[in-house]
Amino acid sequence: MSDQTRKFRPGAIVFREGESGDYACLVKTGQIELLKLATPNVPPFATLPPGHMFGELALLDGSPRMATARAGATETEIVVVDRARFVAKLKNLTPTHRELFEFFAGYIRETPIWVKPPAGQAPPEMDSRAKRIAALIPAIENSDRMKTGDAFIDVMVKMLIHYAKRRLPASG
Repeated sequence: MSDQTRKFRPGAIVFREGESGDYACLVKTGQIELLKLATPNVPPFATLPPGHMFGELALLDGSPRMATARAGATETEIVVVDRARFVAKLKNLTPTHRELFEFFAGYIRETPIWVKPPAGQAPPEMDSRAKRIAALIPAIENSDRMKTGDAFIDVMVKMLIHYAKRRLPASG
């Protein structure tokens, strides 16, 4: 079984917030926009270029989709990895990689994106979990040992780290 490729016309919905997640995607060409609400006047909170993954958290933890994904302003091609293929990829990982994915996915799902405090207020103290994430990220980013050799999984690691970094309070 191989991964599937799908094309979407500009503005087409790939999936909607709240749906169950039975596949993850990798942007091959074009762009994917992520929205919290699937209405025409709501701007995207993120735009993903080729090489970026989306929809993976729903496969990692079985939760509903966190956002709506739609094709950007040009025709967009994505690589789709269904749940069975995804699970097979994860089964080939070391226990350390699996534990890392679950840890990052849990942190991302449970932690809202950090917002800068109002002028004059100190940023909140990082809890022990955030401190652990902050300590792990540089080691993972700079380690060839964390690469699996599977392009899809390696991109997923990068994306999970990116999402986790966005949720950490700014340091110093």
